Amino acid sequence: MTPAVDLKVTILPELFPDAQIFAYRIPENYQKLETLPILKVEGVNEMNESYGSDQYGARSYRVQVMAFLDIEETDIEEFNDVLDRGLEAEGYTLAYADDRPHDQYENVQVITRQYNVVKIKERG
Repeated sequence: MTPAVDLKVTILPELFPDAQIFAYRIPENYQKLETLPILKVEGVNEMNESYGSDQYGARSYRVQVMAFLDIEETDIEEFNDVLDRGLEAEGYTLAYADDRPHDQYENVQVITRQYNVVKIKERG
């Protein structure tokens, strides 16, 4: 399972059980941002590493989590702490973070965070 799918299916629902979580795109009926929080997960890049005997031994991934949050109902700093610590416990490290108001919805804050993770591959 890729890290983006693992985040969507396993990790993020445990951290944010009330959130609507989507992989790669937000369906059109949720794009009005009427039911928050909404999280979108996607892979940014991946590469093979740790070569030996002409085979890679690990793959590194960068994944992105975008969160659309109601600033009147969500403590942004607490949200970031839960997200960062929860992903850290699963082997992810924060690589990039951005926090800005949504350009169309006044009370919506958009949090963008990217994480790196390395998965060891079994020799086969």
